Amino acid sequence: MLPMQRKLRELFDYLQVQQRLILCGFTLLAIVNAYTIRLCLDFSLDRIVRDCNELAAVNPVRVPTNAKPLLGINLHTARNAPEGFRRRTTQARKTGPQEDLGMKLPYNATITISNSADVWTKEVQVLVTISFYTGYMITHIPGGRLAERYGGKWVLGSAILCSALLTLLTPTIVRNGGPNALVLLRLLIGFCEGPTFPAVSALLAQWVPEKERGLLCSCVLSGGEIGIIFMHLVSGLALEEHNWAIAFYVVGSGAVLWFVGFILVCYSKPDASPYIQNTERDYIKSQVSDELVTDDANANEAVPWSNMLMNAPIWALIAANMQHDWNQHELAQELEKLLHELEAKGKSFWMELEASVQLAAPHLCSWLASLTSGTLSDYLIAEGILSRTQTRRLMSWLVFVSVSMYMLHHKENWATAWSIMAFGAYYAGIKLLPLDMSPNFAGTLMGISNGLGALPGLLLPMLQQLESEYAIVGSIRAALWLVCAGYISGDVQSYNRVRNRPPNRT
Repeated sequence: MLPMQRKLRELFDYLQVQQRLILCGFTLLAIVNAYTIRLCLDFSLDRIVRDCNELAAVNPVRVPTNAKPLLGINLHTARNAPEGFRRRTTQARKTGPQEDLGMKLPYNATITISNSADVWTKEVQVLVTISFYTGYMITHIPGGRLAERYGGKWVLGSAILCSALLTLLTPTIVRNGGPNALVLLRLLIGFCEGPTFPAVSALLAQWVPEKERGLLCSCVLSGGEIGIIFMHLVSGLALEEHNWAIAFYVVGSGAVLWFVGFILVCYSKPDASPYIQNTERDYIKSQVSDELVTDDANANEAVPWSNMLMNAPIWALIAANMQHDWNQHELAQELEKLLHELEAKGKSFWMELEASVQLAAPHLCSWLASLTSGTLSDYLIAEGILSRTQTRRLMSWLVFVSVSMYMLHHKENWATAWSIMAFGAYYAGIKLLPLDMSPNFAGTLMGISNGLGALPGLLLPMLQQLESEYAIVGSIRAALWLVCAGYISGDVQSYNRVRNRPPNRT
């Protein structure tokens, strides 16, 4: 044991801190960091575009009276060109005298040209936004499998660290590379961040006893709600300082600090941790799923893809994840709108603190509701009132009822309560299913369900347009929740069993 590890062991022994709680705390912060990194650009994009348009490097151009027009310049963007000159032409022609433009310019007239307005179009802004989700979806399944084979610690740590470093580079990339470089950067950030949820699931499967799964796992997996709140606060700080780059530096630096702490104190499995007490290690090994293999026997085990993909509960899980991500994106956009309204009014974040708190409060309440629902789930299962599948379906039915009521009354102020109830039940029910259905392949299963569940982020502009034009889309969404509630299962599935390996019995 290294000297630093020895000192940390003494500290943990003195404080009597349980290592599984430390692991859950760091994985919660990992998801908070993942969401802030994901949303950082979404909350700042309008300000980035505006500042790039205002501060774009420009070069004055001397245009003699008898000179031919400049090649390939969009004269609509000439800031100090005469109004008639901008109005009468869209782009300089290759040949022809200056008089062809319909007016004469003063001799040696200086026209300031800026191409920034042309490159930051709405289409480019949408491409910047969705590029993250393209990379994000690609690495979900590989990340989950890597976490199962080599441990979730370094997969999760590498995912957050790489994403954080790229986030710190974002202001420099934007100012020097423009939107094309930003699209590539966001693609890479999504690519790096993709393994986060699968790696977290692989860690939770090894560390969290079944009796505590509802409370601890729902607390961790609902960390995105805290991430949205934190991003709101950071964006408010950037707005206060009139510098959008601050948000990227704060978020990236926080994630790097998290990585240092995580690597020092967290391990992939209880057996690998030098800080855990023997009593806690024995308790965890005796209380995790009987079907979980706690050694490295499944490191080289092939994933039973055909059995997984032919499993109806998996597709119910995927559909539910899509619905949840769609709803969460819509709520996050409300926060973005508030920040834009504050900026348009010339007010600071703190001047409108009350309105900001009212908009951020539903996310905090959703996280707290997930703790309540998770505790209730654990109680129902432990007391034998409901089976695990019945409990997860109860939570899914609660999501269905809450979402339906929210859609019917979304214009009312009190409708937010239904949204909070839906999110709380979702995290204590549907989000836990990869751990229930296949603890040995929890990372892979989370990679499948959460990766495909991210599709709404990729298709959000089109989905929102369809929903606004066709009322039936809302009904289809409600019906999908109904299907999900009927087909999900909290039982360990047949594909979980590792071949030629007996179940874990302690």
